[in-house]
Amino acid sequence: MDNNKIIDLYWERSEEAIKETAIKYGNLCKYVASNILYNTSDIEECLNDTLLGAWNAIPPARPELLSSFSCRITGNLALKKYEYMHAKRRNPKVLIALNELDECTTNSTSY
Repeated sequence: MDNNKIIDLYWERSEEAIKETAIKYGNLCKYVASNILYNTSDIEECLNDTLLGAWNAIPPARPELLSSFSCRITGNLALKKYEYMHAKRRNPKVLIALNELDECTTNSTSY
């Protein structure tokens, strides 16, 4: 489907716009997200949030290039997710190490 037709569907608030965007640009958005995130579920979540972001932004925005508009949303969401997951206190590797350390230091005998 043509970009202008997809954008017109967004302006009409037709849910078909989301489906057509996913068909046309879903793989491109997944590619953008996968270059930042390496977790499949995070990439899928980013794609779903991209489609929601496009739904919320169009209207009032009327992008000239739906591909770059979608990729920009995806990139921003993926970077936010990356920052969230790699914050000092949320780093999954650190959490696993702390949980293992906690098991070692727990006193199982009672006095």
